[in-house]
Amino acid sequence: MYTIRRGIPVLGCHWENQGAAFGIFSDYAEAMLLTIYNNKEEIKPLCQVKCDRLQYATGDIFHIYIEDIKVGMCYTWQLIDEKGEVSECLIDPYSYCVGERPKGDYLNVIKKMKLPKLKRPCIPWEKTVIYELHVGHFTKSETSGVVEEERGTFKGLCKKLDYLRELGITTIELLPIFKWNRHTLKNRHPETGVLLQDEWGYNSLSFFALDESYSTHKDCEEVLDEFHELIEKAHEMGMEIILDVVYNHTGEGGEASGYSSFKKLSSATYYKLTEDGHYLNCAGTGNTLNTNHQVVKNLILESLRYWVVYQGVDGFRFDLASILGQDVEGKWMVRSLLNDINEDPILSHVKLISESWDAKGSYDVGRMPYHFREWSDYFRDTIRKCVRGDQGLTKSLADCLGGKEVYFSDTYKGSNHAIHFITAHDGFTMWDLVSYEQKHNLENGEENRDGNNANYSTNCGFEGETQEQSILNKRKRLIKNYMALLLLAEGIPMLLMGDEMGRTQGGNNNAFCQNSSLVWVDWKRAAHFKDLEYFIKKLIILRKKLLFIKKEGQYTVSWHGVKYNRPDWSYYSRTIAYHLTHEKEAFYLVINNYSDALLFDLPPTASKWICMMDTNLSMSEDLNFTGSEVYENRYLAECYSICLFKESKV
Repeated sequence: MYTIRRGIPVLGCHWENQGAAFGIFSDYAEAMLLTIYNNKEEIKPLCQVKCDRLQYATGDIFHIYIEDIKVGMCYTWQLIDEKGEVSECLIDPYSYCVGERPKGDYLNVIKKMKLPKLKRPCIPWEKTVIYELHVGHFTKSETSGVVEEERGTFKGLCKKLDYLRELGITTIELLPIFKWNRHTLKNRHPETGVLLQDEWGYNSLSFFALDESYSTHKDCEEVLDEFHELIEKAHEMGMEIILDVVYNHTGEGGEASGYSSFKKLSSATYYKLTEDGHYLNCAGTGNTLNTNHQVVKNLILESLRYWVVYQGVDGFRFDLASILGQDVEGKWMVRSLLNDINEDPILSHVKLISESWDAKGSYDVGRMPYHFREWSDYFRDTIRKCVRGDQGLTKSLADCLGGKEVYFSDTYKGSNHAIHFITAHDGFTMWDLVSYEQKHNLENGEENRDGNNANYSTNCGFEGETQEQSILNKRKRLIKNYMALLLLAEGIPMLLMGDEMGRTQGGNNNAFCQNSSLVWVDWKRAAHFKDLEYFIKKLIILRKKLLFIKKEGQYTVSWHGVKYNRPDWSYYSRTIAYHLTHEKEAFYLVINNYSDALLFDLPPTASKWICMMDTNLSMSEDLNFTGSEVYENRYLAECYSICLFKESKV
């Protein structure tokens, strides 16, 4: 027999030595049925209590306290409506661990929380270099060198932290890792006929529980412990972990889909509905979370605080963040959940990154609250077009290099406001960006209709993989150009996993439903791209050096063209030169996106210039800190190349 008391109105399960308090919100239920099990394998319950509104509710929170509850026990909530009908077992929105039985019932597992041992590194924004990765795909291939049982897991990622730190990465951004609904698709693989699944995790079923697929364990308690170990290991090495989070919709889908939690507990509270009761679809997934409702706001804020306080994560990237700043009609709000996050005494001290648009066309880049840094698609598209040789972009390129993109001009918060990237999880990899002019998404089962058509890519003369050395050389040169502009520009750079080793998805630019060698990082490619990896390492070191110069004292920036003091801002121009001068040192960056070599003047302000970088040159020569002397203050920049010069004091 278990001693049962009414308890106090809490949300979730709060375990203490003597027992546990349980609570759940529902303004729809007449009563809630709480069932306790010894573990997730047990069918026979230890205890079952019908919590009616009269005895076990305060307002719309049903709550109860039960003594002698142990860690590791499981519980389920079922809703009883006004007709007396009992729902299926529901996920507790505040449950830290969510398991499943073979027949599909959800179980909430009682877990004791522990605090991180180490303090967060708190790396300043200006020193941050982000690496976006998918936990499952990063080490899933046998070429990763990770033992089979650890491939595609948090533990497998731990084995690669040394590699990432050596590359120069400071901050690892994980694609969604919360428990999610994979079964949202009707598409089948066109060759095998296998039903495809959501493999990226952007359809969350819980905001507190991890997905067990990313762990060597299938017990959800041990999954959480394994993630905790990853955070501790990263912090021990001076690196940060930030999470890509989805608070704009859930994996419950639209009206034609079933429920796992929120829909049944209170559809009108958790979701934005039209006047006639239909689900709004601002995220393109069938539903949109009602982030204006206080119940939903509290849930999201508590979720974020939990990952910071108890798991030690260092920040968040908010998917389709515009939705979090909109009212029920989709209009931008002066006060919203985004402001609550921005002003939170805990959350305002971690990294906050926004994807400032949504799936219905809202575009709010530059409107996010002060502590947020924002993805710059303007930078992405400008650099892609420039590197392949498009015209009419010289002024835009200069703005991007200075971290002053036009969309940020009205709310300029400094050059470190924008998150700069060339590639990300959705879209081409960088190797595919220089290997394909068209998307190749047939494997997604939509006859190549899905995915973005505006990729601003080039195939360098041949569509797809080739052994033609001249084409391969050009592709590598363009990637070095991408990386040079990304890492030498003002702003916060983000790299996509595997780009440093020429990772390819065969031209698939929407691989969210793929989980095979098509999308796994092939670590064998690293041997063929050692020159590129080495170039990126040196670029990151150079970036840090330039940052030190800029922080040390006064510096000036001036713009030039093929001729010194004569920048060409005309439509047909595809060249620009950038002069950074400091009392101790000076650098000169030359960009030639023409199809012909051009002879650039170097500034007459120095007695001698040293060429540190020329992306047209081969490994060991393309970026050399000692450099080679340039004579006559002129330099021939080959077609589609970027060169960097340092003033010599000798």
